[in-house]
Amino acid sequence: MTISTEAHKPFPFSSAVGSLIEATDAIKNFRAIALLALTFIGAVLVGGVLTMLAGSMSSVVLAFLGGLTAFLVMFYGSNAVGILLMRDVQGQPGMSLVDAVLVSLYTSHRLIAVVFLEFLIVLAAMIAIAIILFVCKIPVLGPVLYAVVFPLSAIVLGVLVFALFYVMLPLAGPAAWSGASVFQIIARLNLIVRTKLVSVILLEVLLFLITSFVALLIFGVLGTGVSLTSGMSAGILGLGGQMNMYALASGLGGGSGSGYIIAAGLGGGLLLAAAAVVPGLIFTKGVCIIYLNATRNVDFSASEASLNDGLAVVKKKAEEARERARALAEQAAAPAAPAAPAPAAAPVDSLHCPSCKAPVASDDAFCGECAHKLK
Repeated sequence: MTISTEAHKPFPFSSAVGSLIEATDAIKNFRAIALLALTFIGAVLVGGVLTMLAGSMSSVVLAFLGGLTAFLVMFYGSNAVGILLMRDVQGQPGMSLVDAVLVSLYTSHRLIAVVFLEFLIVLAAMIAIAIILFVCKIPVLGPVLYAVVFPLSAIVLGVLVFALFYVMLPLAGPAAWSGASVFQIIARLNLIVRTKLVSVILLEVLLFLITSFVALLIFGVLGTGVSLTSGMSAGILGLGGQMNMYALASGLGGGSGSGYIIAAGLGGGLLLAAAAVVPGLIFTKGVCIIYLNATRNVDFSASEASLNDGLAVVKKKAEEARERARALAEQAAAPAAPAAPAPAAAPVDSLHCPSCKAPVASDDAFCGECAHKLK
């Protein structure tokens, strides 16, 4: 699954703002609604059952597995919904729920790698700035250097945090849902940060306002309905003052409320979950629209090539360091070379008198030619 942008024309910012209104059409995608609802229900059921078993068995490990399982169900299910909505925004043919889940299981791990790499980038920047701040502790020169380091560090960290939370994290999902690999996602989001940071942030603020308005409208309607229904139920079913939010929460939590209170708590919980589906779908489709508008007719080949070149350099340096470490290890483990043998003693018949150079024997006390004393 790849991005197809050839049929799209460049949008001005005003057109991009207008296209965000189309995010409200996500409520017409019944497959996405059903899949997101099943995701919520599955996560609650799996996590709730395992958590209850952990409580009865006093098992911390089982409680952890319950939370992890619920997270995985939410993670892969939400990404499957994102894949459905991305295909809808791109105008591609629909996909079955099973196929969407299978694609999510195969590709969603890219998001984990991207998020990990993004936080590593921010962490590396913070470590570098911390080292520079330690250098600023130098007497006399330190305060002068700090006058430059302080504003530059503030700008760098501010831009990084804004880029991380307003571009990298929100748009990493749509990039993965469109079929990009991990390094393609990094390269494309990096180019978006460098060229369209302000416009993307403005569009995301607008999307937040739209989503909040829809959520406020939905929960306002439900709140009014719940209040009226609770009042009528209290009078007709003879519940008196039991129909209040505390009693409903107690009934949902398995407290000592009556059967009607427990039923109202369960039904109200399902109602709230269903109400949360609609804003979630609108926000998901909105970030897909923002991503496609930001990448419309943009050539990412240079950015991806630059990233690949940088990775190749890093890989080469790492390979050289590994080879050097291996050579040093082999050199340290090699046995010591044997000592050179001492020169053999000169044969007896090769001795000469130091004075006249005449041959002498090893036991001679005087030279036989010049009477030089040898011993």
